[in-house]
Amino acid sequence: MNLFEAIQRATEALAPFERLKQSKDPQILVVDDEEVHRTIICKVAARAGFVSVEAKDCGEVVRGTLLHDFHCATLDLSLGEREGTEVLLHFSICGFRAPIIILSGADIEVATKAFNLGKSLNLNMADPIAKPVDLGLLRERLTAVAEAWRAERAEATAA
Repeated sequence: MNLFEAIQRATEALAPFERLKQSKDPQILVVDDEEVHRTIICKVAARAGFVSVEAKDCGEVVRGTLLHDFHCATLDLSLGEREGTEVLLHFSICGFRAPIIILSGADIEVATKAFNLGKSLNLNMADPIAKPVDLGLLRERLTAVAEAWRAERAEATAA
């Protein structure tokens, strides 16, 4: 069974179950195989107002997206044996609609190809940020996403 089939089967099997209750804060999926990078990104995300869920590989991404509704994701393109492009494919299959920010040490051509792949899969791709990550820029982008989520939620609650 390939990754695509495994994702489809897992998604179908868990579809009847309600996702875990949402926090009052937006949730972000931080995908990076390096623990140090995940920790730093999670700290920046917390300062921007997010609750972080970490994923170090494709399996953790699949589990995370089955259990949570994320409002943003950061994605490193090299995940050990797997590529970040497989995560983009999974996001497309499961209907992930939140902004995705590629954080990659890969050359700009690789990041651009992954960005374009995400766009072709109808994903909500934000401009990539090169590693080493400009933490101020990342916080600025995440803060904008969190504020937009809060405004949308306040509007929905008021209606």
